[in-house]
Amino acid sequence: MRRSVSAAGVVSALSLLLLLGMVIIAVIAHVIFPEDPMAMVARPTQWPFQSARYYLGTDQLGRDIAAQLAYGGRVSLLIGFGAAALALLLGTGIGATAGYWGGRTDAALMRITEYFQTIPSFLFAMVLVVILQPSITSIMFAIGITAWPQVARLSRAEVMRVRKVDYVAAATMMGLSHSRILLRHILPNSIMPVVVISAAVVAHAILVEAALAFLGLGDPNVVSWGSMIGNARQLLRTAWYMTALPGLAIFLTVICLTLLGNHLADRLNPRLGER
Repeated sequence: MRRSVSAAGVVSALSLLLLLGMVIIAVIAHVIFPEDPMAMVARPTQWPFQSARYYLGTDQLGRDIAAQLAYGGRVSLLIGFGAAALALLLGTGIGATAGYWGGRTDAALMRITEYFQTIPSFLFAMVLVVILQPSITSIMFAIGITAWPQVARLSRAEVMRVRKVDYVAAATMMGLSHSRILLRHILPNSIMPVVVISAAVVAHAILVEAALAFLGLGDPNVVSWGSMIGNARQLLRTAWYMTALPGLAIFLTVICLTLLGNHLADRLNPRLGER
């Protein structure tokens, strides 16, 4: 068992390092590639490593693919983490309120949650983006507003479990306010499962953003991994590297987030020490 745990730790560490590397490249993209990533800088459809300057090649318009990957990572990661933050904020707030108060409040909030769950989330996100006009903010909002129900259910279940423990009863008997009990005693002891699921929410948001951009519903003023794939789909047979490189970036990001989430779930599993 020690070997398997050690191997999982190594894989998680490598995933974290790779994810941090992608984030750093996205943050300093303007330093590494000072030119506009949407500018035509060289001969079109140069394959990777054909040019020493444009080592990942150029697209059908002669734009630097390496620069697009760096700037596209900034947009995709920003939308992914921003949408996840909105979903976690909404889901935790609604779930904690429902779990703590119970009764009619719980019933009303859970009916709203179930209503959102009955709507196909991707189609709902598409409609919201079309109505609000495609932009980074609208895409972030559309993904976040459709991803919170699962977080709300998990948060509700954890709050309902924690509110029955002795220290919460003692805090109630001491006359502490409901807001203080919820914020200082219940949420800090029920937030860890939400932290674990946050990695999956970020991965989901990145995939949805890529799908929206692939369908032409991305922000037209910026480049993202999904828009790179969408723009190059007509050249899939003759210049497959244009779709493979951003697809690989999405795959690595999602798999790293998934591995990190699984590792956190294993570490926080109370039965882990019994194995």
